[in-house]
Amino acid sequence: MGKGIIYLVAMILLAVVAQAANVGVVVLLADGTIYTDCVTINDEQSAYDAFQKTTLDMVWQNFGFGYFLESVEGVASDAGAGKYWSFWHIDSAGTDFEAAMVGAGDYEISTDDKVIGLSYTAFDVSFNPITNPPFYGYDNLCPNKMSVSKVQAIVDSDSESVDEGDKIEVKPGSKLVIVIKIKNLDEELELENVEVEGVIEGIDDGDDLEAESNSVDIDEDEKEEVELEFDIPLDADDDEYNLILTITGEGELPYREIITYEVEVEKEKHELVVKVPDSKSVSCGGYITMDVKVSNIGQEDEEVTIQVTNADLSVDLVRDLKLDEADTETKSFTVRVPSTAEGEYDLETIVSYYDETDTYHTTLTVDCEEEEQTNVQQTLFGREESSFQEDYEFTEEKENIKGSMNISYIALLIIVNVVFISLIIFLVRK
Repeated sequence: MGKGIIYLVAMILLAVVAQAANVGVVVLLADGTIYTDCVTINDEQSAYDAFQKTTLDMVWQNFGFGYFLESVEGVASDAGAGKYWSFWHIDSAGTDFEAAMVGAGDYEISTDDKVIGLSYTAFDVSFNPITNPPFYGYDNLCPNKMSVSKVQAIVDSDSESVDEGDKIEVKPGSKLVIVIKIKNLDEELELENVEVEGVIEGIDDGDDLEAESNSVDIDEDEKEEVELEFDIPLDADDDEYNLILTITGEGELPYREIITYEVEVEKEKHELVVKVPDSKSVSCGGYITMDVKVSNIGQEDEEVTIQVTNADLSVDLVRDLKLDEADTETKSFTVRVPSTAEGEYDLETIVSYYDETDTYHTTLTVDCEEEEQTNVQQTLFGREESSFQEDYEFTEEKENIKGSMNISYIALLIIVNVVFISLIIFLVRK
């Protein structure tokens, strides 16, 4: 039990580590030297945690309400000179630093586009830092060696290439397959454990629909494809939903890329999804049961007629049903095959609703050799039913005769014993 708990905790910790953020760090040291680095922290950790991952010697004081940086590389704040260590972070445009309005311990980081900095600086009369560290772009500090070269959306066999932010149109009940081609830009290291997690937010009656690809390794300067599948719910509402793809891999750094799309569910006013078997098989004179599954993916309730027919087999079966919007129902049809039928037959399923009529086909294979083989086995290893009945009746008759004989024999023994005992009593008294 204890080992199981330890294993579970370890798996949870590994999952947390896998969801990591890379952070660019720029520090303008007191002697004018510029220090740059790229460090990895867990999601929702802070700039303070990122600074702790650098190789710089830093001394912090925790006053309960936040962390105060006392010194970097042995250089401490100088109140007499009015110089202190100032915390900076990337601005909203992603083009420069801005002075932080919160402490390093309160600046949370959950994405891979953050750059943070420090500078040893004096402050103006409004206590705004005067000297900022030089800005370096995130891609320069933390180059991503994992590149998404192409994304393809396949909706019910219809395929198209999509770019970030594009709209993907689906219907209730559609199968959406996302194929992502990923390249390893590193010419020296293999890219390991590359996988994609996808989420369509709120599409399943308010719940998210999630999917995950298999994990692959990508050799140096090579490409691989991964894919994930979504089954769009039959009761999905006519609306637009966010699709978020998170691609992760492990190389020199743990890489992560997030791509978003829009999934639009379009419902026709009247539309059904019908599923029938592609093929069925039966022996001559046998029966089959064929299920017809009907789902209403339109906007209106429907009155539906289902007809299963084949003139050669004299099959003409009809069922009626009512389907509310987003409902699904299955009707079963039992088809008897004549003993003289053999070969392949086309069973037509005709579905009529509103002003639509759709026809579906099932190939029925009738095999008479199977029935003949069964008859041969019965002849070789058993009897026909009538012969078996005769044998049973004959055996039962013999058992009845045997039973009658046993009863007569017992009665005779009783009589002999009574006579014998009476004789003994007579002789003793005499």
